[in-house]
Amino acid sequence: MFKKILLQLLVVVVFTVSSVYAFEFSLTPSYSYTLSKDIEKVDYLGARMSFLIPTEDNKSINYGPYVGIFYNYKLLEQAHGQEQAGISLGLHMKYCANIIQNFYFVISAFGGVHTEDFFKNFNTEISVNAGLGYNNYFLMVGYETRYYPNEFTVNYLPITIGVSFQF
Repeated sequence: MFKKILLQLLVVVVFTVSSVYAFEFSLTPSYSYTLSKDIEKVDYLGARMSFLIPTEDNKSINYGPYVGIFYNYKLLEQAHGQEQAGISLGLHMKYCANIIQNFYFVISAFGGVHTEDFFKNFNTEISVNAGLGYNNYFLMVGYETRYYPNEFTVNYLPITIGVSFQF
């Protein structure tokens, strides 16, 4: 109980402090398609929210913490998860390079943990995406690996339509 409250307090403090110094707020909803052929499809819908701060040497690279929620009913049916919705926490890195006027190329990486049982167990998630953007909107496709309990690993193809607001 104490561990759960302490973790929630830590998340609130990190996001409060980072939002004060944030340069960019990014919201990235996605649909992740299962690539693994030897298991039944466990596609999921999710969204990640992050507060990004520019690096000191290059203003094209931003980084910061993210929190996400995802919904996956198939994991519950297959007994790989205990809840239908889960939470993810970690670090988001984003690189943008202008192509022409308001068009830009974007690479985004997420690395962190996800939990399907409300902070009792944590499992690793890694996602790398690339795509194109226009003004505040971007479309990305990438590769994601999620590890689940009982050494159950799923590779995904996330399709993301995101929006970011710079301050």
